[in-house]
Amino acid sequence: MATTTTPSSAQKRYRTLAVVKQEAITRVEKQLEDSVFVWPHLLIREFLAAVLMSVMLTAVSLAINAPLEVRFNINFPPPAVAKAPWYFLGLQELLHYFPPTLAGVLLPTFVLGGLAALPYIDNNPSRSYNDRKLSIALFSLFVVFFAVITLIGSFFRGGGWLWVWPWQGEFFNL
Repeated sequence: MATTTTPSSAQKRYRTLAVVKQEAITRVEKQLEDSVFVWPHLLIREFLAAVLMSVMLTAVSLAINAPLEVRFNINFPPPAVAKAPWYFLGLQELLHYFPPTLAGVLLPTFVLGGLAALPYIDNNPSRSYNDRKLSIALFSLFVVFFAVITLIGSFFRGGGWLWVWPWQGEFFNL
């Protein structure tokens, strides 16, 4: 015959999470003292800030002269190659090695699609590095690859998109 013991009321442990003071027996609607409506108070301030920033940007753009380059003349090509902004130099570097359809469309689509699918391929809920080696290795490989080709396009390409060492005077002189 098995007997089960239940803890007595003296042995039970109670834990208090919070002590809340009751203000009244009946619920009383409080008036909000320090609150204002979003319209007109906040939106008018945001609109005025946007107008002020637009006026300041217009004033700076009128004060600082930022001329365009001279018109292109096929008889006198520019001395340096036109480079994309730094965030597109990796793609421009890929265009140097691969056909445009592959380097500009297919490869970035597969890379971004692979990065987007990575959480679904390795859906291990663990947050330990030892349990997520595949995901961490693939993501690190993608990041390092695109960082390297961006740096190559930024610092190792000169006029005519030829290979130039950075210390050969293209960017700085030693």
